[in-house]
Amino acid sequence: MEATERASWKGILSLNIPNMGLGSVQYRLRAGKAHGENLPIKVIKVDNLTNREVVRKKVGEAPASPVIASNPTAVSTPIPPTATFVNVKIIDKFFYKDEVDAGTPLSMLTSVPDAQVQERQETADGNLIETFDRTTKIEVEPDGFVGLGRLPEYKFKEIYQFGADTSKEAKEDSNRVLGLARYLLEKQTALVSFFSWGRGYQYYTAVIYPYERKDGKLWLLMGLSEGVLALSDNWALVQKPITQEVVTPMPEAKPKAMKPKVTISK
Repeated sequence: MEATERASWKGILSLNIPNMGLGSVQYRLRAGKAHGENLPIKVIKVDNLTNREVVRKKVGEAPASPVIASNPTAVSTPIPPTATFVNVKIIDKFFYKDEVDAGTPLSMLTSVPDAQVQERQETADGNLIETFDRTTKIEVEPDGFVGLGRLPEYKFKEIYQFGADTSKEAKEDSNRVLGLARYLLEKQTALVSFFSWGRGYQYYTAVIYPYERKDGKLWLLMGLSEGVLALSDNWALVQKPITQEVVTPMPEAKPKAMKPKVTISK
């Protein structure tokens, strides 16, 4: 069993619910964390002229010699931080990551000016993607919907409650929002789209769905999902034999306004 499938909790589930036929029964259980299918995103720094990844490295810089002081274009060579100089200044400089990883001597590393360095985002498999703009308009494509029965498949990070913006600027009618929630409930349908909090943040699949409580109260919720649950077969309580049935995957919704080259989960 892989590290990500190890049990992170072990304990006892104790039930005493006579009305459900579950009285004075205990279960010894273990639990493992379930992850979503979305690949995590990390921020890297690259040279905007070459698109090569750069990393910071501490170097020692000796006081400028009279020659360098009189000639600003002269190139000074970084020195190791362990070198013994009077008034050596330790500074951070950017160098190409591939050269650092290859063990290139410090004096031969290519220094990249700070002004050429910019942040990029990439997926865990190394694909560079554009940064995300903050979502201010959630656009649902014609195929951007799933049945409410599929909600348990999503790994939700956070859930938000929608309401009508009745301010003077927006003047939204609460009854229109209520009508949307009731329509989705009648059709047993949830809407899916792309959502991001802003540049440098993780993107989500926004799942917009109605929730009606037994007391008749109705909400329109948005779950920010990290993707469809990637459940491990090793944790399956019942493992059916493999059949010859071919399952056709659902088409992926790709919002037109979505600049990053990512897909939302359906």
